[in-house]
Amino acid sequence: MKIISSPGRGEAVVGPGYFRALNDEQLTAAKKIYGAVQTGNDREFDLWRAISLQGTTAAG
Repeated sequence: MKIISSPGRGEAVVGPGYFRALNDEQLTAAKKIYGAVQTGNDREFDLWRAISLQGTTAAG
């Protein structure tokens, strides 16, 4: 599990098959559990979300 962040998307926790957007109170608690926030741009955030929910295999 990892906390991700971008200027246009906010913060979220992602993991294999898991995505949850966080408000400020949840972010404070999540930092204590998961550690540092991985910051990226909006495109990177979308990519991290897609990989966590859909995996990395190609549809065929």
